[in-house]
Amino acid sequence: MGQPKLCHVSFRDTEGVEHVAEVAAESLYEAGALALQQFRRADWSREASLDAGALRVEVCESTFYTLKVAALEAWLKRTGGSPREVTMRQTIKKKLG
Repeated sequence: MGQPKLCHVSFRDTEGVEHVAEVAAESLYEAGALALQQFRRADWSREASLDAGALRVEVCESTFYTLKVAALEAWLKRTGGSPREVTMRQTIKKKLG
């Protein structure tokens, strides 16, 4: 993605309710991580379905991605990769606190 873009990240819970977070992010993983942080603040997020589910990321240019929560968390825990990926991961971790 490169420059920060407005993204709508959604997750459908076990009751069929769709939850949406609006974030500004430079990458798919940053959008997923920021939205996941918002979702986890809510009471409904204590459901096991959040960890096993998938996030739908809509870049407000009509580009859609599905990001599995497990893949996002595995990516955040990784230490290696290209210099760009390592820097991106560090930047996202700083934003998450």
